[in-house]
Amino acid sequence: MATSVSSTGSDGDRTRFCRLSLVIMDELTQILRDLLRNEVSPMQIFNIVKQHCFPQVRPEQIAVIKAANTRGYQDFDITLLYTLLRNVCQNVTPPSQNWGVSQMPSQNEITVGDDIERIRLIRNKLFGHISEPAISEIEFQEHWSIISGICTRMQTLLNKDYVKRLQDTEKSTIDSDTEKKYIELIEKLVEEEKTNRAILQDIQSSLADLKSTETVQIEPKDPEKRINVQTFIQEWISVLNEMVAAINEVTSESHISLVL
Repeated sequence: MATSVSSTGSDGDRTRFCRLSLVIMDELTQILRDLLRNEVSPMQIFNIVKQHCFPQVRPEQIAVIKAANTRGYQDFDITLLYTLLRNVCQNVTPPSQNWGVSQMPSQNEITVGDDIERIRLIRNKLFGHISEPAISEIEFQEHWSIISGICTRMQTLLNKDYVKRLQDTEKSTIDSDTEKKYIELIEKLVEEEKTNRAILQDIQSSLADLKSTETVQIEPKDPEKRINVQTFIQEWISVLNEMVAAINEVTSESHISLVL
């Protein structure tokens, strides 16, 4: 599972980590918000989600979506944005391989979906697989090159100056207070990810137990309205599996298996 971050590592490694974190949480998240706004108005998003992907969103995300008609997309994080761009935006060109891939798209794979996948994968690798807030110069440059390409393509598509904003972030000073702010935010995100997985694992365990028991019949007053509880359970297992797939795609590892 993803581990919480510590405060070890050299000053340069920590600064690079925080600079990438800043870019991911501010610049790349804003790109996804702009992509979503380009496809769906914040005033319409809740009704569209109800039609297309309610099983893929969690209750706390639904509350954020409902508030979009007054707050816009400013509260939407990468996890929610990825889910919506994938499931409700029909005009977004899909990735060259597939949604939810584990490998970074190649240099010649440059659809909008490919760049959405790049953002997801960079976020997951930085937040989910690093046990301390530190990153080497080589890895930093690899990520920065990928992000630069994303900003260039999105600038052409959406006519916003993402390249200049990325350049400004590269030159900005990262002081100790800024480091602390982003490290604490990352720790919170990692803990939320672990909590979401734990909740799903508990639900899966309970459903698996129910599935293994005998079918129970609820006898209503009207015999024509008899409900088969086993059918009800199967329907909820289907919904849960869709939730599992959605969470595994936007988290760093996939330790939650489907209920068979």
